Amino acid sequence: MVKKRNPRVDRAVREAVADLLESEIADPRLQLLTITDVEVTQDHEVATIYYSTLDPSLVSGDPRRTGGDRLPEAHEVEAGLEAAAPRLRGPVGRRARLRTSPELRFRPDPVVEQANRVEQLLRDLGHDGKDADGADADATATDAAGTDASATDGASGDGQDPR
Repeated sequence: MVKKRNPRVDRAVREAVADLLESEIADPRLQLLTITDVEVTQDHEVATIYYSTLDPSLVSGDPRRTGGDRLPEAHEVEAGLEAAAPRLRGPVGRRARLRTSPELRFRPDPVVEQANRVEQLLRDLGHDGKDADGADADATATDAAGTDASATDGASGDGQDPR
């Protein structure tokens, strides 16, 4: 039987990492970074820290932003976190009140990527079934059985044409 991790430790490490990244690390590659989740092993030797960043393509299209305010790319954020990990290890262990300071491993949050993929699929589906006015190309409603609901008069309630 696998022992469950301690959610208190996960939460304490997440808060410590987020606070230290904000207050102690002055790396411009780590701006607009969100720590989404932390998984600490049962023996507290390794902490896998999941993070997300703002998509640079979303901000770069803003006409109010100047050329010098670009957001770092994913590989730059990863390099910044890897560089900061050794400096964070000791302070994270002390703030989380752990006997040993865990090795910090940073990973992009897969949930963010999955959500973006689902959003893209929904957008693609939305364009396929629309005409020029944005209305559904198939305007008739169908019920759960797949029959045309517009053909019923509502008297029988079974979805079949009473004629």
